[in-house]
Amino acid sequence: MTFPFGVTYYPDQWPKETRDKTFAEIKKAGFNLVRFGEMAWDWIEPQPGKFHFVELDHALDLCAKHGIKVLLGIPTSQVPPWFHRKYKNSRPVAQDGTLYPDYGPRPNVCKDNIYYRKHAENMAKKLVVRYKNHPALFMWQVDNEPVYPPLDHTTSNDYCHCEHSRQAFIAWAKKKHGSLKKLNEVWGTKFWTNTFSSFEDITTPKAGIWEAVSPHIFLDWFRFKTDSIKDWVSHLAKIVKQIDPHHKVGTNGFIGICTRVPEHDLIPENLDWYGLDVYPTGNQMQESDYAFALDFWRSFTRGTRAEFHITELQGGQNVRWGKPAYVEGPEMKKWTKMALEHGAKCLLFHAWRPPLFGAETGGFGILQQDGSSTKRLEAVKEIAKKIENRKSLVVGRRSKIAIAYLRSSEVQSYQEQGPPRSIAGQWETVRTDIGLLHTILSIQGAYRALYKRNQSIDFIFERDLDSGTLPYKVIILPNAYLLSKKQYNHLKKWVENGGTLITDARFGLKDENGHLYKHPLIEDLLGVKYEYTIPIPEGFLDRLKGKPKKLQIITKKLDQGKVCYANFSLFLELKKSNPKWIKVLARLVSLPSKC
Repeated sequence: MTFPFGVTYYPDQWPKETRDKTFAEIKKAGFNLVRFGEMAWDWIEPQPGKFHFVELDHALDLCAKHGIKVLLGIPTSQVPPWFHRKYKNSRPVAQDGTLYPDYGPRPNVCKDNIYYRKHAENMAKKLVVRYKNHPALFMWQVDNEPVYPPLDHTTSNDYCHCEHSRQAFIAWAKKKHGSLKKLNEVWGTKFWTNTFSSFEDITTPKAGIWEAVSPHIFLDWFRFKTDSIKDWVSHLAKIVKQIDPHHKVGTNGFIGICTRVPEHDLIPENLDWYGLDVYPTGNQMQESDYAFALDFWRSFTRGTRAEFHITELQGGQNVRWGKPAYVEGPEMKKWTKMALEHGAKCLLFHAWRPPLFGAETGGFGILQQDGSSTKRLEAVKEIAKKIENRKSLVVGRRSKIAIAYLRSSEVQSYQEQGPPRSIAGQWETVRTDIGLLHTILSIQGAYRALYKRNQSIDFIFERDLDSGTLPYKVIILPNAYLLSKKQYNHLKKWVENGGTLITDARFGLKDENGHLYKHPLIEDLLGVKYEYTIPIPEGFLDRLKGKPKKLQIITKKLDQGKVCYANFSLFLELKKSNPKWIKVLARLVSLPSKC
């Protein structure tokens, strides 16, 4: 296969007698890959321990007949109704005790649930043993968009606070901190009588700093959830590889805020591929927004063996979520071209035909609901012909500029503002631009200002600052609110060796655990005296002793490099496409004019 080019199609949702014709049409359209199975646990295990593979056998055999390869999903993301009948009290639990629905919204089970894990492992082993040598098999997908509830951001509730998660959190905290003394120190439990005298006293954090809960526990809670997702996905991948070492295995996800998604750059460490699900029209993306998503996801796989894949690219009109604007067809050609130019090694559209029932009725299909052709199908056929000649689509340049995404700072910023609340009086109105959305808006603003200036852009993460491996000429560092001494020293050394660092308000005010530095790191970096930070309409404003009380950028040379520090939320202004600050950024990084 020269390039894996495919589409999702779920045979379990269509009559058996239609599948042969459908797979033939998929092949005729120019697709060489089809994806299914990732949401079909009840299809292969309709009752606990009773497996039924006849229908799946038939689907795979038809794919082999028509010369189509299969990205086969191992459907651990959503449990069948029998699971909750068999294991009472297994519904995910919110911080306020709200139980997540046992069917419908995804995922309907907690990844920490030991009974779920037992059944999921058993099902995965049976699938891999049965199909590892099937001629149609191309790759495996474990789970689907693995997250804690809610996958769709329909509530500000935090999950999961079940006993399984509590025990897993305790075990994680023991491993990370080693002793209760260290844990109490990091979590700041001396504040307001919260000292733990036993690990068994630990509960999951059921509120945020706005309700007087330790921000340090909250940081670790989010880190735990990422590690739990990563360990589970890695465990499933290991099960697959032990039985079938010859086929690649990976999973997929989407870009979102820290309350919805794990720390993506940590997930693919033990995977062969990591796939992005992206819906440009549904998410009302401008060209630069779509390019941002591609480079952001590609960067998650940088430094790992995992390939950057597009697992779901919008194939039709959105339903249920997002903007339901119509997808004509020609835009799909541009989306594909950009995905390949930004490094995607596999691309699948979602989906072949809109479902006739369920929560996504009428959505996303390349075809009409009656199966008739569309301009989207014609676009797909043109794309398939171009993909046959991969040379015209191969693009790759080494990035000289990197934008840093700091997850800990994002979580802390959210923590300090909290979710929307109706309480009036002493509470300030919640501002998402300096809270939940501060980091994502800032990195998008930085990217938008740099886009189409003949620059290839990488994203870097906390792991890169930890290692000190920073092969870039320019690093843009939005919302560097939390920085460890180690990260800071690596950055400073990089600047002294010739790098240009561009950063903004609140640089290095807190350490990696959210503890306030007695002397913020900005003081050492610039040789200034920090006084305070206040919120302003533009975001945040740092007050430095002896400096004017206005928006400004301070530039200082450090040996062979330089630091450019904005005392305000510069990158929020770039997100607003403020022409003044776009010109300033271009000058600071010595960029050419727009192409």
